[in-house]
Amino acid sequence: MKISVAPFAVVAAIALFRVAASAVEPGLPSKTAVWAAAARAVGAKNPDKKERNPDYLAIKFLGPRERALLADYDMAALDIASFKEAMTRLGVRLPVSSHAYRTRAFDKALLDAVHDGARQVVVLGAGFDSRGYRFGRELRGVRLMEVDYPPTQEYKKQRVTEIIGALPASVSYVPMDFTKDDLLTQLEESGYAEREKTFFLWEGVVFYLPESSVKDTLHFVRDHAAHGSRIAFNYTYAYDRNVNNPDSLYARWGEPWLFGFPDDGAAPYVRREGLNVLSDTHEVQNICIAVVR
Repeated sequence: MKISVAPFAVVAAIALFRVAASAVEPGLPSKTAVWAAAARAVGAKNPDKKERNPDYLAIKFLGPRERALLADYDMAALDIASFKEAMTRLGVRLPVSSHAYRTRAFDKALLDAVHDGARQVVVLGAGFDSRGYRFGRELRGVRLMEVDYPPTQEYKKQRVTEIIGALPASVSYVPMDFTKDDLLTQLEESGYAEREKTFFLWEGVVFYLPESSVKDTLHFVRDHAAHGSRIAFNYTYAYDRNVNNPDSLYARWGEPWLFGFPDDGAAPYVRREGLNVLSDTHEVQNICIAVVR
């Protein structure tokens, strides 16, 4: 029998976007969301297919409103076709290579899960994630749900409508207010089925959560997803100088890093919380993929 778990962790992931939005202007994305999207946009110009960031839609989300949030960056370089020049003017201040690796890794993890029978994809803290719009053909017959804090989500929906003309019927938007909503209830209202194999994408979020929230998120997947469901996330270590550092870039932007895994990585930790581990890689980024037993 599945145990009901208070979804504070998942909700805390969503709260990241709420905190970030309040740090700038209500209804606007966080600086880190724009910063990461800019890194993907520059990486998408790379002429080397093997190194290119496949997120060709990232630049579409970076209009004047978004670019203004990083006023001290040369955001006009996003409009330059030359990858070399864009890197020289802007890319040197962005994690272009690491985010290209991360995008490719999570794209592959998603498609592998779908190939393995996942019929639901849940993006936790969706932000400017574009997979529901880039993978229309590959995700045919798959229910994709983007979970986010309501004002952030409304902003995203507005931008998607501006970019592609309408909200795609294949994507469900799951509003989540961490002060009052229950994640399972919200997901089920959008068609989520606990008995269907699911892929949970948890990209660029774990750093910002307290440890209790990280555990609760893993427990939510463990207790409310079908056997064989997967969760993929990237992470850092407790010794990372950005963790609990008030002088870090993220802290100065109002989005401090709160958690890093022990020195032995995420795998032993995740196993203790009741999930099996498919992989725990430590190349350009630390990425863990776990599966429900």
